[in-house]
Amino acid sequence: MTLPAAAQEFPALHSVTGVAADDVLNIRSAPAASAEIIAALAPDQTGVEVVQADASGKWGLVNTGERSGWAALRYLAREPRDDWRSHQSQALECFGTEPFWALTLDQAPNLKTLDGPDIPFTLLARKPATGHIGKSGFHAVSWADSTLSSPEPMSLSGTLTAQHCSDGMSDRTYGISIDLLRLRGAGGLDVLTGCCSLIP
Repeated sequence: MTLPAAAQEFPALHSVTGVAADDVLNIRSAPAASAEIIAALAPDQTGVEVVQADASGKWGLVNTGERSGWAALRYLAREPRDDWRSHQSQALECFGTEPFWALTLDQAPNLKTLDGPDIPFTLLARKPATGHIGKSGFHAVSWADSTLSSPEPMSLSGTLTAQHCSDGMSDRTYGISIDLLRLRGAGGLDVLTGCCSLIP
């Protein structure tokens, strides 16, 4: 389900703030001070991806290990970075299962699959959707398809959506889903889906 307009500020990277040097910021199983502690963040930790806030706006959902938990937002300061929807400078790490694949989406995207070598791409465009604050898209090309006798450009296009996403293998929650189209020579088309997280 796509996140409501009020939640569009997430996901975003945060830094721990206001925590004593000899203390930690607890991550809890539920958005409540009485909930079980499942992990902790260091007092100087940066690059913490907050996926969403709870209804009160006081707790943020973060990933730790193979699960998600809640940390008090009053101790998490949003880092001054460009919004991932409208700026190419915020890199994303995307992946999917069945089949397994991974994509580093930055100025020089790189696609990894189980059945072949890593494929470097050249990013041609990445921009937000018109009239939809929670979506953006990108387009990239590559001439690295070694399976063809006379290489033709391979294109990679995708739509990124601010919505809850699960990898289907853990209890982690991601804040961005991706629909990916890879068009190969001779009419080959791969349609892939997965999740993305922000790269600190």
